[in-house]
Amino acid sequence: MVVALIIGFLFGFIGSMPVAGPIAVLVFARGVENRHKSGLFIALGGALAEGIYAFLAFWGFAALLAKYSFIMPASRAAAAVVLTALGVVFLRRKTVQKDVPPTEDGWRSGFMLGFTITALNPTLIATWTAAATTLFSTGWVKFEPAMALPFGGGAIIGIASWFGLLLYLVRRYRGRFSNDSLTRIIRVMGVFLLGIAAYFAVLFVRTMLA
Repeated sequence: MVVALIIGFLFGFIGSMPVAGPIAVLVFARGVENRHKSGLFIALGGALAEGIYAFLAFWGFAALLAKYSFIMPASRAAAAVVLTALGVVFLRRKTVQKDVPPTEDGWRSGFMLGFTITALNPTLIATWTAAATTLFSTGWVKFEPAMALPFGGGAIIGIASWFGLLLYLVRRYRGRFSNDSLTRIIRVMGVFLLGIAAYFAVLFVRTMLA
């Protein structure tokens, strides 16, 4: 059980390092805007949702997802809409002031935003299924139902730990950038979110045409 927890932590921590997913973009952007608590709650919400996917992948949820084929295209369409809205908000962001005090956002909105965006990305089940398959091939962990919970819990802790570290780094080095540079970073993040939204939209259209 401890081994499953540790491996889940490592998979979650290392797998979250590329700043390429929507949660990473949002957390990074919140850090740039000096809204660290909001970024942390977004990270925690996303970590919980992804940890659930890790748990389900270990449990063998991929077969169930394949049975209910409508889940994938519906979630992709919803993700495209949500990420498009967020991308537009980022692009229309006014000048970021680096000297303003940290904004104290409520935890619910950030947590639910992170959870919802991650939950609307069922392709993560494929990622975690691949991770679980790789883990199975090593023989390090027995694939028993009792191991699924510590594996998913370890993933949650690992993901949250990485984003906590990312926020710390952004907070520490944020002051080295000018207001214009910070604003450009936010707008680039907006373009990136629109790109991810377009990716989900293309996947949705392809699924419908197929």
